[in-house]
Amino acid sequence: MSLRIDPDKANEAYTAAHAIAGFQLADIAFGVLVRNGILPKSDAERLLKQAIAANRTRSPGNRAAAELLAIVLQNLSKFQPAFRQ
Repeated sequence: MSLRIDPDKANEAYTAAHAIAGFQLADIAFGVLVRNGILPKSDAERLLKQAIAANRTRSPGNRAAAELLAIVLQNLSKFQPAFRQ
């Protein structure tokens, strides 16, 4: 039994791990910034839409990033900030 890891499979795993980590970080960061009133929801949505548009026209990796950013935008769009008096 060999314990060697195929470099191509390791590279694919690291690539996937980076995408997942980046997606989760973006999802959390935008949510926290909006929830804490640091970034207006409209500004966050605008930034995400710009990033999605910029990535849609590039390489397959960029298009995949655009798809993940679209999920972050969907999650953010569902968020309703608490009413402040």
